[in-house]
Amino acid sequence: MEILRFLRIYTMKILGYGIFIGTLATQGIAQTFTIQDIVNAIEQNSIDIIENKAQFESMLAEGKSNLAWQYPLIQTDGNTTNENGSIGGEFNAILLIKPKLWWVNPLLKESLNSKNQEYLITRKLLRNVNFIGLKRIYLTYIATKEKYKYYLKREENFLNLLSIAKKRLDGGSISQKDFVSFESAYIDSTLATISVRNELLELQKSIFIILGLDNRSYISNFNSNESNTKKDSTIAKQNANAPKTNINNMASNSSNVKKADDKVDRNPLLNIMSLQGYNVPTFNQDNNDSSNINNSPNNSNTTNISTNDIIIKDLEFSYISTNINNLEDKLVNSLYTEILDLQIKQHQYMGKYEGRNHWDSLEIGAGVNYSLSSYNPAFQVSVPLPITKKQSYLKAKYMSLESGTLARQAITKKQIAIKAKAYLQELSLQREYINLAEKNTQVKQYLAELNRLGYEAQQVTLFEYITQQNAFVDSQIELVNSQIKYIDLVALLEETLGESFTKID
Repeated sequence: MEILRFLRIYTMKILGYGIFIGTLATQGIAQTFTIQDIVNAIEQNSIDIIENKAQFESMLAEGKSNLAWQYPLIQTDGNTTNENGSIGGEFNAILLIKPKLWWVNPLLKESLNSKNQEYLITRKLLRNVNFIGLKRIYLTYIATKEKYKYYLKREENFLNLLSIAKKRLDGGSISQKDFVSFESAYIDSTLATISVRNELLELQKSIFIILGLDNRSYISNFNSNESNTKKDSTIAKQNANAPKTNINNMASNSSNVKKADDKVDRNPLLNIMSLQGYNVPTFNQDNNDSSNINNSPNNSNTTNISTNDIIIKDLEFSYISTNINNLEDKLVNSLYTEILDLQIKQHQYMGKYEGRNHWDSLEIGAGVNYSLSSYNPAFQVSVPLPITKKQSYLKAKYMSLESGTLARQAITKKQIAIKAKAYLQELSLQREYINLAEKNTQVKQYLAELNRLGYEAQQVTLFEYITQQNAFVDSQIELVNSQIKYIDLVALLEETLGESFTKID
């Protein structure tokens, strides 16, 4: 019974996937992180945070350098004299300093303190944005694992439809063209399953990058060693007298419908299974095994998982309040606007500094003058004359920057409010969509159960039963997709506000 043999092979594949997914949720294998662990990892591995820290330390050192006095100077000169036939010498030695004036230096200190506050807020903002990104990826990863289960079930349903189509083809009730359509649908479902596995790989890769986990294996690298299993069921018994067919003979080319058993490795469906990590030819064959559309072996398989999953405690899918009044404080005191506030203050301080710093090259010195064998005190003062517009232009520079930053701040506040209100409305609509999707899933599940009862009572064909089962699985996939969209919208709202709804401090 080649159909049963192939279904059994596919069951082994499903079981391997099932153990794989089940293992991902097992605490013994998974590595668990707390939210604080995640925050610490982000601060250590975020390029933006590291670069921001380096820029601040560089700016801080430059600011302290500007506050420090310049090096003092020693100015000397000398010559010889000849007075009344007596040859002698004279010289001057003066120590010069360039003082920092007390009415301008405090402005530099205030500007430096403002930059320090800006750095702390920018660091917090970068940390929040990185955490929001990780949260979105992780929750999407969890949802995609759930979606992966449904794609496996969907693939199984298409395989059962294909087996029914094969029997009808052998019985002459459908054409070769119709059969190839079923075959194509099954291959499409298998490719869709592989695509979801790739999504899982990409999501886990992103998590590894953010957390800096460079010595971890990926979820797609695993091997399965399946054992023989048996299970009898009502549906299997009802199909016990089905004609023997060879699923391995399926091919999209009608001229290649029949192939020899020794060519089984060329079968496109088996090749697809091999691509997914299963060594199909190693399965033991037993024509006495029974199978059905819900075939799940009683005996467990031995599966070697070469990966450890990641679990983040207290980070789960949840709904947020869409009341705009609850966000008023976040809109007014956004980290983005706080940074702009501090930049405005810096421009104000620097504008005042340049307006007062007319004597930046002032020099004061004192020393000694030696002449005619006597020492006399000497003094020197160099005072700049601020008669040009140099400082006025520098002051105008910072006034222009202040004006531009004020305009940016007003526009930023407006844009944040517009985006936040739009995202809140989208979240409200998306939650309604999820509620309807959940209801649709319940209805589809109820219809699938009615069809199962009808099939057992021989009032519904197996084809109709499996089709309704597929509709139920599709509704589950759509529900997960709607939740992923909700996760994306929450992340966009959090990025707009510059703060996560998950407390990380």
